[in-house]
Amino acid sequence: MHVRFSGKKLMLLAAAVSAFVVIFVAVNFKVYLGEDAELDRGILLFVLSILGGAAMFPLLIVWPSVNDKWKMLANAIMFFCMPVLSLQMVECFNQKPIGQFTFKTGLANYMIILILYLACWLITGRFRLTGLIVNSFLYVFALASSVLEQFRGTPLVPSDLASIRTGLNVADNYSFVLTWNILLGSVLFVLVCLVNQHSTGIRPEKMRFKVLSKSLAGAYLAVVVLTFYFTDISANTGYTPDFWNQARGYHTTGSFFNFCLNTKYLVARKPAGYDPDAVTGYLYDELEACGVDPDGETSINVLTGENDYEPFLVDGQHPNIIFIMNESFSDLRNLGDLETNEDYMPFWDSLTENTIRGYVTVPVFGTGTSNTEFEALTGDTITSLPLGSNIYQLYLRQELPSMVSTTNSLDYTSVALHPYYANGWNRDKVYPLMGFSEFVTLEDIVDKDILEEYEKTQNANEYRRNLIERYYPYGAGMLLRRFISDSYDFELIEQIDRKTDDPLFLFNVTMQNHGSYNYSYTGFDECIEITNMEGDYDKTERYLSLIKASDDAFEQLIRYYENSTEPTIICMFGDHLPGVETAFYEEIYGSSMDDLNAEQEQVRYETPFLIWANYDIEEAEVDHVSSNYLSVFLEQAAGLPMTKYEKYLAALYQTLPVISTVGYVDSEDVYYPSSASTPYDDLLYEYSCIEYSSLLDKTDRQDDLFYLDDSENSGEN
Repeated sequence: MHVRFSGKKLMLLAAAVSAFVVIFVAVNFKVYLGEDAELDRGILLFVLSILGGAAMFPLLIVWPSVNDKWKMLANAIMFFCMPVLSLQMVECFNQKPIGQFTFKTGLANYMIILILYLACWLITGRFRLTGLIVNSFLYVFALASSVLEQFRGTPLVPSDLASIRTGLNVADNYSFVLTWNILLGSVLFVLVCLVNQHSTGIRPEKMRFKVLSKSLAGAYLAVVVLTFYFTDISANTGYTPDFWNQARGYHTTGSFFNFCLNTKYLVARKPAGYDPDAVTGYLYDELEACGVDPDGETSINVLTGENDYEPFLVDGQHPNIIFIMNESFSDLRNLGDLETNEDYMPFWDSLTENTIRGYVTVPVFGTGTSNTEFEALTGDTITSLPLGSNIYQLYLRQELPSMVSTTNSLDYTSVALHPYYANGWNRDKVYPLMGFSEFVTLEDIVDKDILEEYEKTQNANEYRRNLIERYYPYGAGMLLRRFISDSYDFELIEQIDRKTDDPLFLFNVTMQNHGSYNYSYTGFDECIEITNMEGDYDKTERYLSLIKASDDAFEQLIRYYENSTEPTIICMFGDHLPGVETAFYEEIYGSSMDDLNAEQEQVRYETPFLIWANYDIEEAEVDHVSSNYLSVFLEQAAGLPMTKYEKYLAALYQTLPVISTVGYVDSEDVYYPSSASTPYDDLLYEYSCIEYSSLLDKTDRQDDLFYLDDSENSGEN
């Protein structure tokens, strides 16, 4: 082997590049050695980053040259070693030294990354170009996943690619923080690219060697891809996505490997053996087993379990129904011992009369708002669909039966209200398919010129001043931080109600409490402080202050309807817990997020819900309910007639009150993880078939199960 050196100009450039990286790392030493850092680990990582920067100089100027006799072997060895370097670069962003992987896990990660190398080499035929393309792709992936986990507490999953537009709408509300893993990962990326620069292509002279090399690469791709996607070998060897805690799965068994595992669950397939003619039988059998006549007037009462629910009118009319999904609304006291300087949900806690309340198990944590609202509006569950996917983005392409279609059949005026951009989560296309006659959004609330200026400047204070000036005297209360406040949002509900002569069904997705929680803002009273925890959790305290503002606004809404002459029922619940400091969650749990037990995992997916009416309803504390049952609870409290599917859900609730991505809870309070077999597998299969008929069967949907027929529309008893 011979060694040659670059010319003086390239040496000077190499010295400048290497010096810049070393100086940049040194200037940002607090990233490694800050107050919250582990000193020994921080020093090691800092030294590695410095050494990595210094190593760029020799990699740029030294060019080993292998004798032609050994060139093919040397470059082949280098080609198959490069995925190891790429893996460590990716896992650096994931804060995981690959030496901590078991041999089996390390091999699985290596095999997946080798697929990228071989596929790219088959297309380009060039080693160096292959390494550049693959490592650039992996760097962007790892960086995006790390930043997303920093923002919301969960890494990049395949469904995020379908919701890029929604993500961009809210991206300006988050702030990027340079961390050691991002800095060291970036240094490793440059190093890997420099090592790659020393590779050269293998060009076998004899045709049989060319054919053999291409055939072996193609065979590897075919065998691994087909085995990975079309067999259960990965699951049988213990590798499935951690649907409870994606971050934990990424940290435990590799980030890109887990991303690929998640892609296996993106395509919605028919349940095995699905027969559209059998769907009605599944539903009727469950109802008849509970003593319910599918075509009769009565249904199972979700609160009592008795077959005694009958539709009714309130003062001769159907009540207004206001269904509020409050963004990131949760009660962190549910997680563990949390004390604050003042109560942040005093009004919520005080409601007992004509109130049904409890905690609802939602399907997502930290993000995925639209999946929760999908369950709440339709009665369907995302557990029957590819986990990790987004329903609104991927599957809703036809008219969908839901609580909206039920209320439309009863001559309600159906309105959706979301004080943010209409295209978020594809709502502008999905809501008409659900049957909403009107969709009120931020574009209807704020004049176009003000929105356009804000989109250009991203200056929240200027945005607020413009609103105050344009909409005085209401403008001062329109925003809380960068978003329409719950107070103003609830005033909009009252305005819409006053304009409507028919009974109103209004579904409202609020925005006030949306992440991030990094900054203070003018006009935002950060009144809540945590008093019993060791860490400093500024984000969490800002979040709790927002919940206090939501509680105040909710009180004003209830007071308004207490004095209303029209019967009205209101349900409010949270879509998911907030993406605040991971350290907060770990301290309140007393455990690393990677080591949570089943109970702790379950409460990560529980948010408070409450149903209140300004007329007499049965009061109740609900121990267990998942969001797919909320519409049934609300409809029965409102006295509405129910579709056969809704009657089925009321009956199913008596057996399995929680059906969610976190697992199942039965009527005996026995918990079953989502990945485990249960005594209810046949029942869950039948539910999945019924749901498939409703949501995805484009030719043979059993419409009579999901829509009210004319004889049921009067609602009179």
